[in-house]
Amino acid sequence: MKMRFGLLAAVIALGYVSGAHAATSGSVTIQGTVPTVVAITVTGIAPFNALDLTTTQANLPVADVVEQSNDSLGYKVTMSSTNAGSLKNGSLGSVAYTAKYNGTTVTLSATPQQVTSTGSTTAVVNATKSLTISYTGAASASLMSGTYSDTLTFTIAAN
Repeated sequence: MKMRFGLLAAVIALGYVSGAHAATSGSVTIQGTVPTVVAITVTGIAPFNALDLTTTQANLPVADVVEQSNDSLGYKVTMSSTNAGSLKNGSLGSVAYTAKYNGTTVTLSATPQQVTSTGSTTAVVNATKSLTISYTGAASASLMSGTYSDTLTFTIAAN
């Protein structure tokens, strides 16, 4: 019994002693994570789908492209043209056109061509850029009737 009482007293004493060594400060690390956002939105501007091919156009706005990125390493945007710079009416005819992206002439190719390249940044990017086209109009009698079209595809990717 004496032994148990002595053991109990020793355990209680150790508890008080270790309590005397309690920390006087503490810390906690709080954090959160922001996912990478690299996105592109393309919005047609009328008359993008109702072009008057009988009238010559120079730098006609046909789309606004919004590039968004919060990636500190930057991003690249490419553009491709299904018909490589031709509005085609199947095999019945075509109308050649050129394009500018944000005021700079771009190569229209079925192979994606780089139209934007950014480097490292410390700021979030939310840039709206204009796509314009130019073409020489032709008399209706010189073009086969039907719809002439091309598809432009934009792709954005983090560096």
